[in-house]
Amino acid sequence: MIKNVLIFVGGYGKRLGHLTKKTPKPLLKFNRKPFIEFIFEKIFKIKPKKIVLLCRYQNKQFIKKYHNCIINDSKIICVIEKKPLGTAGSLYNAKKYIQDNTLLCNGDSFLDINFEILNKVKLKNSIIFLCLVKNKNYQSNNKLSNLNIKNGKITYNHTSKNKLMNAGVYVFSKKIIKFLKKKSFSLEDEIINKLIKKNLACGKFYNKYFIDIGTIKNYLTFKKISKKYK
Repeated sequence: MIKNVLIFVGGYGKRLGHLTKKTPKPLLKFNRKPFIEFIFEKIFKIKPKKIVLLCRYQNKQFIKKYHNCIINDSKIICVIEKKPLGTAGSLYNAKKYIQDNTLLCNGDSFLDINFEILNKVKLKNSIIFLCLVKNKNYQSNNKLSNLNIKNGKITYNHTSKNKLMNAGVYVFSKKIIKFLKKKSFSLEDEIINKLIKKNLACGKFYNKYFIDIGTIKNYLTFKKISKKYK
């Protein structure tokens, strides 16, 4: 069972221009509701003990709004990066919250699945489980966008057009800590890439709606459809 959930919320969101000049991406509002709360609603389904926000940019906004709050019996904690650490460094900075079957999400992307099914993930001889989606609109994204699944294990797909991509939702074991280095920067490039090559990454394809709000186009798209998830 998943007890702790970690969420990356520290990015600058530079591609969104003026929208994130004073407001971090996860706190941008859609129908008067911060984007991160769409993610919270998915997470609350698994009733975690702690939700840990990995903060950097405009971190005081997260602290004021969520730090030490208890919502739906889950305690929200903000962990602050004193300097930019990247996704892997951010995870290392919060390693004391990593347990077996820890859930990790990107705070700027939305995957429309029932998170309760993630409580049933069995890592067995893997260290990390990845949720994969179709790579329809992210052809220019070179980070884990050329994936496939073979016998439950994640593999690279360099030939087929039917490539899958990482949706930024993971379940991992405490063993991931030994792969994290103090100077690690990118979780995808440095850690997950290594775990895939070592045959230590498993996953599942979900034919569900997925979007990240990191571009103006996607921001406007989610503006239009967010009422569906209100």
